[in-house]
Formats: sequence, structure tokens, C-alpha cells
Amino acid sequence: MKKLIFAVVMACLFFILLNFIYCNLDAATFGYQVQFKFIIPHLLAVQSIPLPLGFVMLAAFCSGMVAIALIEALPSLFKTLEIRAKNKRIRQLERELAVVRQISEKERNKEPTPPKPEEITKKD
Repeated sequence: MKKLIFAVVMACLFFILLNFIYCNLDAATFGYQVQFKFIIPHLLAVQSIPLPLGFVMLAAFCSGMVAIALIEALPSLFKTLEIRAKNKRIRQLERELAVVRQISEKERNKEPTPPKPEEITKKD
């Protein structure tokens, strides 16, 4: 159910974005130049080359889609790591159990058999 809701929401967002792009296909809107600046006074001043607004919007949308996919993949990655750790622990416990079984069988084989009644009467 969650995947269906997610797909519907993403389809709606994608439709809205494409509708926005379709309705604003003039050079004045998407041809607007955007320049990003990062300034630390007296130390650093960095600025990008002028980029078209349409390119910036589509790049932001695509990077958001990739970020959503990565965020969804993280829980399954952690579950996989947890399952591997638990399987390793299970194998370790199974080996310990096999060793204990072998030791108990050796002890059973070494136990002296109780003396027969004939042997008891002969000793007296």
C-alpha cells in the first residue's frame, strides 16, 4: 500500500513539473540566467557561471529523485547487514552445539557399565 501511495504522489509531482515546464516554454522564463555565489568576506569569493533557470530546475528535480531513491534504499541496506550478522551468530551457535553434542557422546561412551550381578557375588 505504501508503494502505491508513493507512486501516486510521485506521478502527481512529475505531472505538475511537466505541466509547469509545458506552460512556460518561452525563452524569457527558462532563459533567465542564474548565478550562484559563495562569499566569506576577506577570505573567499566563489561564483558559478551563469546557468539557465530551466537547467537548474531540472537538475534540482533529478537530484531530488535520486536522493529519494537513496533514502529508501538505506533501511533495506541496514536490514541486510542485520540479517547477515544474525545468520553469522546462528552459525556460530550451531557449531558450539555440535561440539557440545560430540563431547556428550564421548562421555556417554566412556561411562563404565554397571557391574553385572554375577561379578558382585564373585567379589564377596
